[in-house]
Order: sequence, then structure tokens, then C-alpha cells
Amino acid sequence: MIDIDKEHYIDTIIYSIDKIIKGLKIELKNKLETLNIDITGEQFIVLDTICAKENIYQQQLSEIIMKDKSNTNRILKILEQKGLVKKEYGNVNNRLVYFLKVTDEGRKIVENNMPKIKQFITEIFKNINNSEIDILHKLSNKFQADLSDSISEG
Repeated sequence: MIDIDKEHYIDTIIYSIDKIIKGLKIELKNKLETLNIDITGEQFIVLDTICAKENIYQQQLSEIIMKDKSNTNRILKILEQKGLVKKEYGNVNNRLVYFLKVTDEGRKIVENNMPKIKQFITEIFKNINNSEIDILHKLSNKFQADLSDSISEG
């Protein structure tokens, strides 16, 4: 049972998770600034996601990065202006969509900086061992499943 008996929001697991996520975003932003790659944390995440998912289109990207279409479009426009992402038009279910592709320059940014990002994440979680990470993944998946069930029922 989730900690609904807590008297205040700031004592709940929801608050703890939110605080961790916000802290990680701030730290990622700070780390990216030290790498001098001229993109934000959000932009790096989008770039890396497109690298990982060949032939992804904007709606899929929005779902993965959990941003609405207008925010995703804004990020993509910036990455496109920087020459890191390009669009190629195609069809999905008889609908015209554009597939997102990472340019060679964009791929270099991800490949050259991902080891540094991984090292940075390792440093942040230095007090958490692999079995605890596995437990965290399992719990996270349970939270996501329960939330998905709740949303679909509501």
C-alpha cells in the first residue's frame, strides 16, 4: 500500500520521486553546460532518443519523452536549426508524417558525450548498488503499470 497515511504531501513517495527527477534535471543541465556542446538537457534527451529509435516520428517521440506536441516541436525546431536533426516525409497508416533522423553531427554529439553522461550518472548514484538499481527498476515498472491502469479506468 502506498504511503497515503502520510499527513503531508512532502512526506509522500510522490514528493520524493518528484524531487529526485527535478534534481536530476538540474544536474544534467549543469553537466551539459560543462561539456560545451551548446544544447540543453531536453535537447540532448531528444537527440539521444532519436538515435536510439530509428524512423521515429514526432507523436512517438512526444510519448517517449513525455512532452506535449508543441514542446516536442519546439525542441525539434531548435535541433533542426542547429543541423542536428532532419525530417524525412513518409506515410504511417495512410497519414503523412515526417520521420526524424539524426544528422552525422548530431550523432557525434551523442556518441562523444554519452560516456561522460554515463560517468556523471554513475557518480550521482555512487551509493546505490546494482541489486538496488534492479529493485528500483522493478518498483518503477510497477508504479507505471498501476498508473496506466488507473488512467485507463478513469
